[in-house]
Amino acid sequence: MLILGLDGGGTKTAALLADDQGQVLGWSQVGGSNYHALGLERAYAAVRQAVEGALQGRSPDASCFSMASADTPVDFFKLNAKLGELGLPGVFTLRNDVMGIFRAGSRFPYGVGIVCGTGFNAGGISRSGKEIRFPALGSFTGDYGGGGDIAMSGIGAAFRAWDGRGEATLLQDAVLQAFNVPDFPTLAEHWADRKVTHDHVRHLAPLIFEISTQGDAVATKIIYEQGVELATAALAMLRRLDLMEVDCDVVLGGSLFWGKGDLLFTTVHQLVSEAAPYAQVNRIDVPPVVGALLLALESTGAVPAPELKAALRQNLPPELRLQLTI
Repeated sequence: MLILGLDGGGTKTAALLADDQGQVLGWSQVGGSNYHALGLERAYAAVRQAVEGALQGRSPDASCFSMASADTPVDFFKLNAKLGELGLPGVFTLRNDVMGIFRAGSRFPYGVGIVCGTGFNAGGISRSGKEIRFPALGSFTGDYGGGGDIAMSGIGAAFRAWDGRGEATLLQDAVLQAFNVPDFPTLAEHWADRKVTHDHVRHLAPLIFEISTQGDAVATKIIYEQGVELATAALAMLRRLDLMEVDCDVVLGGSLFWGKGDLLFTTVHQLVSEAAPYAQVNRIDVPPVVGALLLALESTGAVPAPELKAALRQNLPPELRLQLTI
């Protein structure tokens, strides 16, 4: 049986074709495919390129696409209609990208997944099979998380240190250097003139992690508060899924969990473990596209063999292996 998994995020889209024994037959990785940011046609073009690169003319028996933009019922309607143009044979399912992360790292078919990369989301599955997710529409739905929010917090802290509203921080000089500007009035002017965009901003997330490891109190607080928020999301999911006192996994995925230093991971681990001691908090050790591939196989009614994920991990091309940096 040939199975196709696709993980579509804000910055990259990975497709993986394998058989049900874990032999990798094709793969491709291209740019982002979040249609909320790119529009439906550009997102579809990225997906099509990734799929064609992985299939190389072959036909899958089952496919699962876990995509960052699959949030609301309207999203699922639009994406399912557009992705239908691919004409893939066999069983096809569309899931949110957090479910691919969950399945890539969970020992069980139930538990919680957290994605924190370009953006943020959390979701999970109960022991009875009920699936829930946050709407994940940014600040409008009460979210704080991801590279953009971390970086914007760091830039804001640098401005506040400069204008006297905030605590002194190494971020002040670091931000000016990162944008190659002489002072904060110039940086503010570049933002107002759209010479600096949100895309430029989110790429500064690694800088905040770097400064936090230098003992800077302001940067450390930003990373810690992100950890508190992610732990809060995980515990909310565990409660809603009735998993607070159950042996299960809270699976963490997304580039921010490999930012420099251990503060983000240890904060989430400590706070979740204190409230839900049976839950095991762990970072995925295979890329999320493996989770999508496992979901594709399960959509046929098959139960993946225990050794399947290990085989897939062994056979992954180096380009799809997790990079432990952001």
